[in-house]
Amino acid sequence: MIVKLKERSPDYPDLTPNQPYFVIGIEADDYRILNDCGKPYLYRPHLFEVIDSNEPAIWITEYGDDGERYSYPPVLNEVGFFEDYFDGKDETLSQFWHVVNKRLSEAACTWRQLSNREQWDEFQRRRQQ
Repeated sequence: MIVKLKERSPDYPDLTPNQPYFVIGIEADDYRILNDCGKPYLYRPHLFEVIDSNEPAIWITEYGDDGERYSYPPVLNEVGFFEDYFDGKDETLSQFWHVVNKRLSEAACTWRQLSNREQWDEFQRRRQQ
């Protein structure tokens, strides 16, 4: 899933409007994304426009008691994973970056395809005028 920030907010100085962000997972309905500082923080979904809604087939999705959604790749779905990440545990950091780098490369290909498709559509529109 790829999203972009709708508008700049002083509450979120670590995000840039119209910048595509790769959603790492969903936690209590919030998007976990790598912000401009490279930190995997949680953000409310209303801040973003979804530009590619495709989610990895390997995500494990669960719902909490109040219906809130939790979706992560298997490794990142372990209880306490992000606590260990922010505590700087080496094995967890290694696992995180392995998963994220793989997905970022896949997201980059998707983004490139979307950009090429938009450019093609724009070319076709201009040609018809």
